[in-house]
Amino acid sequence: MSRHAATALLLLAVASGPALADQCQHSAPRSLDLDFSGVKSVMFDVGHHELRVNAAAGATGAVKGRACASDADRLDRLTLTQERRGDKLVVRLASDSSWSGLSFGARYAYLALEASVPDSVLVQVDVGSGDAWVTGASSLSADVGSGDVEARRTRGLVTAKVGSGDLKVDDAGALNVLSIGSGDVEAANLRGDAEVGSIGSGDFNLDRATGSVKIGSIGSGDAELSGIGGSVTVRSIGSGGLEARGVGGDLSVSSVGSGDIDHSGVKGRVDLPRKR
Repeated sequence: MSRHAATALLLLAVASGPALADQCQHSAPRSLDLDFSGVKSVMFDVGHHELRVNAAAGATGAVKGRACASDADRLDRLTLTQERRGDKLVVRLASDSSWSGLSFGARYAYLALEASVPDSVLVQVDVGSGDAWVTGASSLSADVGSGDVEARRTRGLVTAKVGSGDLKVDDAGALNVLSIGSGDVEAANLRGDAEVGSIGSGDFNLDRATGSVKIGSIGSGDAELSGIGGSVTVRSIGSGGLEARGVGGDLSVSSVGSGDIDHSGVKGRVDLPRKR
């Protein structure tokens, strides 16, 4: 998705902080040692910032990187903190600023950080308009607003909720997307099942999954599936579309409005309704 948005009401170009990653007129280092003693999950509150998370066996846990701003006096307002909540560690990337990570003209302020965590903990990322990359986690939960999240080599389940942003998943144990608004989800190389609760006007693309695929509802968006080892089940399609190619099991759609269904290479039974 584009990392720039225009608002006609203000006649101003607004961009997220990470989109300005090449702009760093004033900078200051940021670092934080993370305490994972007794921790089962870590949640990164990314907001509009940029974060890369690398999970590895034996990692002690740390965050490092830099704060960048167009004005030097804004650097102190870019903070990195951690808080313990039971067996969960919450790491917050924050901006105490009236214009925070947004750019109005040449003004900007953002954090660009990299975190290392043990691969035994659940990783959670809450991304507003920022960006996050997560590699090697045992399992991942992602809440994506208008930003981007990319997950690679997740051993277990990836759970996500996507608004107008984008989610990319490559090489995961399984995938559960609660909902997709106007954003996009691209997934590939799943070693299990995929489930999507609802698709609004966005898109869901899945290439290669050993398990089955279940989709609750497709509104005006599209779902494109290929190389599915199991069956494909869709409860309802509105004005959107479903494309399924190379399905090892059955293909079943309960209801369809004005939308389209295109399929080929389905080895099992095909059960499709008449258009309403």
